[in-house]
Amino acid sequence: MKKLAVLTILSLLISLNAGSQIRLGLRGGISTAYFNARDIVVPNEYRIETIDNANIGFHGGFMAQVSFFGVFVQPELLLSTVGNEVRVTDLRGNGAVEQIREQKFTRLDFPVLAGMRFGPARVGIGPVGTIRLFTDSELRDHPEIHERYNTATFGYQVGAGVDILFLALDLKYEGNLTRLGSSMVVAGQERDFDARSRQVLLSVGIFF
Repeated sequence: MKKLAVLTILSLLISLNAGSQIRLGLRGGISTAYFNARDIVVPNEYRIETIDNANIGFHGGFMAQVSFFGVFVQPELLLSTVGNEVRVTDLRGNGAVEQIREQKFTRLDFPVLAGMRFGPARVGIGPVGTIRLFTDSELRDHPEIHERYNTATFGYQVGAGVDILFLALDLKYEGNLTRLGSSMVVAGQERDFDARSRQVLLSVGIFF
């Protein structure tokens, strides 16, 4: 029984290797990011709202593509930037005073898409892990607002692509399964901070 299992696994690996194609390459592109978060209100102090506008970001890095029997797996390692805007309303005094503060996040993304091939076209879905490297936020200049972002988040991607000679073109949608921030301290009071992002990504890959 053990010999049969070993022979079966070896036969499967040999046939998979014989029918598979592995390609490596570089990838780059742009993204349109949208952020949404629950408003944070401290009565008679501040109201903080995330502006859910389209924000342009960029990404670039490495990709691999394994194709076999009409199926493909495409892992990537990307350095990306995304940003958003936050409206801070000062409720102290006689009138509300609004300010727009910008934020920019630099991160490492690890998407892995898997799916079916239809000639040169393909459709896939898969997980994406993200590690936040740097945060450039104008909210840091505010003495009474302190954000606490999670270092790592987890999400998903779904998309379609086409391979033409040495090029790989992809259009993908990305959503978050975990929240970006854990909490925010406003005027000495801690508030729950449930912020999530979604992206539309357009990428071009070049195979070696």
